[in-house]
Amino acid sequence: MNYKRFFLLLIVLVFFSAGLLFAESPARVPAGFIETSVVREQLFDAWFATEPSRIIMLKPANITDRYGQEYKVSNLHVKNDKLFAVSVQATQAQGIQGTWVLYRRFSDGLPQKIRIYPLDNPNIWVSLTPFSNRIETGRSKLDLMVYGAPAILGAPLGIPFLRLYTAPFSDLVSMTQSTAPWELVNPLYDAYADIESAVETIRNALNSLVYLEDGAFDHDGRAVYIIDGSLQDPADVILGLAEGQSLESVIGGVNCSGFAKWVIDGIVRPVAGSSLFLEPLKRSTDSPETHFTEPYRETRDVFFALDWTRQLASAVLSLSGRGTVFPRESGADVTVEPFSEESLYVPSVGYRAGIIKSLMYALACTEPGHMYLAAVSRERGDPVLRQYHHVAVLLPYFTHEGQFTLALFESAVETSIEEFVSRNEDAYIHLVRVKVPEKGRFLP
Repeated sequence: MNYKRFFLLLIVLVFFSAGLLFAESPARVPAGFIETSVVREQLFDAWFATEPSRIIMLKPANITDRYGQEYKVSNLHVKNDKLFAVSVQATQAQGIQGTWVLYRRFSDGLPQKIRIYPLDNPNIWVSLTPFSNRIETGRSKLDLMVYGAPAILGAPLGIPFLRLYTAPFSDLVSMTQSTAPWELVNPLYDAYADIESAVETIRNALNSLVYLEDGAFDHDGRAVYIIDGSLQDPADVILGLAEGQSLESVIGGVNCSGFAKWVIDGIVRPVAGSSLFLEPLKRSTDSPETHFTEPYRETRDVFFALDWTRQLASAVLSLSGRGTVFPRESGADVTVEPFSEESLYVPSVGYRAGIIKSLMYALACTEPGHMYLAAVSRERGDPVLRQYHHVAVLLPYFTHEGQFTLALFESAVETSIEEFVSRNEDAYIHLVRVKVPEKGRFLP
């Protein structure tokens, strides 16, 4: 026996096995996705390749592939864009998931794009387009859009556009697994029970709070004013009662900052035995200071919401037993840029409000189990300065049915993300992440 050759072969096998073990996991097709490629081959001549005038005369039909799977094929004349579309989807698909749509120009039949919905979510889609009119020989490219934001633009595909008429979605994923962030269409649906529970806990407790300017709860759970820690005036609390809200059910009043503290106290108190002290939350953190803004730090509370949210997030991290974690070293600031163009992060300022829903979706996919504290800032006042003046709490998650959901709370009320963005379209949103505790351990 040639032992030298044997051991050389053994070494090669060890390194090869190690490479397989530590290689990056291949991108996956989303769970529940039903492929349409086989039936698209059957539909090619009559529905994809013939002239537009014939195709738009075809009536919707149910087609069965060679494996017995049934699909619905239909067409639509998109008048405003001077296009027509042919869509294919498995009849057993969940909602819109798996829908494949070819768009062609009505005037000359030239294909413009293919759109694929990998999830049961009309706001998440893959767009395929040709680089040129040479659809039989030219190259193609891929975009992945998430709530209007481009997760990837122009990822090159190594096949002509015409071949995409029948290509399986899994082939597209394989060709772009090193360039496209396919984790955004593969959320871990079983990783959000704690977030969903926290959302319900907050909702159920909202009736115990009223809005009160400068209101919060101190380390002993007493309803106080943030500015000096004095007890809240019951008359102020009564004035804050909403229609139908009973005074007996109310434990005190909060403003936006006090509400965020109340939420975080629900994480801290079960572990530490008491709530957070107010004064440490007001301490300065890293901020875009200049000789122009510094004189107004105290008189106008220029960085209040930024400092407050960072201190709250750091306080939660301090529960880990590693000692006090300061904001500078906490890593709590959200600085990721998951999109190709629109999510440029500005240090200590954050993101444009219009990108927040897309960003929350991406964060829910890539770091499940977190809530986010938002510090809203805009330029205002005399002199005009960027002022961090409002705080909100955002909790993104996926339901067991696979639907993306974003709960947003501010000043003891729940708000839709659409209303929040509309109200803050001229503002920037700075975010810090906070890990949500296990279900049953969040007790605000």
